[in-house]
Amino acid sequence: MPMNNSKENSSIALNDGDKIAVLGGGPSGSFFSIFALKLAKQIGKDIDLTIYEHKSFSNEGPSGCNMCAGVISESLVQLLAIEGICLKSPIVQRAIDSYRFQTISGDVLLHSLNEQRGIATVYRGGGPVSKITSEADENPETEKISFDDFLLDYAEKEGAKIENIRVDDIKLDNEKPQIFSNKRILSDADLVVGACGINTKTAKMFEELGIGYTQPSVIKAFQSEIHIGREKVSTQFGNAIHIFLINQPNVKFAAITPKGSYVTVSMLGKDITKQTVKDFLNYPVVKNKFPDSWTITDTFCRCVPKINVGAARHPFADRIVMIGDASSARLYKDGIGSAYLTAKAAANTAILHGVSCSDFYKNYYPACKKINRDNFFGNVMFAFTNTVNKTPVIREALLNILRNEQDRPELGYRCSTILWDMFTGNELYTDIFLRALNPKLLLRILVNIIGTTFIRLKTIWRY
Repeated sequence: MPMNNSKENSSIALNDGDKIAVLGGGPSGSFFSIFALKLAKQIGKDIDLTIYEHKSFSNEGPSGCNMCAGVISESLVQLLAIEGICLKSPIVQRAIDSYRFQTISGDVLLHSLNEQRGIATVYRGGGPVSKITSEADENPETEKISFDDFLLDYAEKEGAKIENIRVDDIKLDNEKPQIFSNKRILSDADLVVGACGINTKTAKMFEELGIGYTQPSVIKAFQSEIHIGREKVSTQFGNAIHIFLINQPNVKFAAITPKGSYVTVSMLGKDITKQTVKDFLNYPVVKNKFPDSWTITDTFCRCVPKINVGAARHPFADRIVMIGDASSARLYKDGIGSAYLTAKAAANTAILHGVSCSDFYKNYYPACKKINRDNFFGNVMFAFTNTVNKTPVIREALLNILRNEQDRPELGYRCSTILWDMFTGNELYTDIFLRALNPKLLLRILVNIIGTTFIRLKTIWRY
């Protein structure tokens, strides 16, 4: 149970003129600010909200990037549209309508059942460094607008103040948090929101406050932006994200996401290095996706972000709340969606209920627990996927089922939608797990496994 440092376990209300300091200007910080300011206006409460973010998200390369593949699920695109936050070009680099799953036994193309092609790919910063380009690019990119910058501007229009300052210390004074930069106090706040993610040193400062907060467990990923030119991106990758399950050592899975003139290569696993990426790009099934004239170079934009694979302990206290990756995030997928959910729950709690530990425990923590419980089923589903991928007979049987579903819609899309939702983050893992237990689907899988096994044995006997 989260630590409760409130003497009387009572509510602490925000009053007119009270200060909120949001540490981090990524999606979770911007979402919190947007929702808190909108809600405060609706109930006639005047709050002073400042976002502290030392990065400029309009900068190209690592200095402006929030180190993410930049894929926004269909469900989140729709939720944002309802909130009045509409994603359009040039913020959206490409609208995705399909996923191609590549295994060592073959591949299958799954199409979205949503005709609006709602999955969006975006840049989290100002895009890759311009000098890392190909001379053969006939259609160079002219606009690369950062999704994070777009949200930050939206928050500013709602009334948030933006301070381009690095916060390097947090202290508690008479149970109120104070934030510092270069040993100078910036503000004493009535609420501090930790929207700092897990790729900065800021989360460590919250651990050192003695409120019981512990960062989530993490693994490392590898993100690479590779330039091949806008026309070739369209020709070679189209509007499909390519998922590779090819049993490369130490790699759970890899994905290639098409954007403007670039593709983003995302790899998740153990001890992934630049050489691991090169080895992946040299795999025949991967290399065939790129233009014949393209060669691997050393000059591609890359980063090694941490990925949340657990849950933070005690993610709130009196006048302090952690959101986004620094609190709870969906396993491997839809980090921006998790930022949205936790930020909105925290904003509703702070404005409508209060900012004490008990307020956050009653009204904010349920949103975190829902994500954390759901991740248990996510682990089960990804473990099953890994087993399938390493078992040739089951792998081939499932590929057959997927291909049949795509070719014969009358069969239904049970298996296709399960795989689609797992890798797009479109639905809860809990729902996906329950759908996977459908008796008719299990029977189809069993029949196909038996059929595949028979064909393999027949081939062996023939020789």
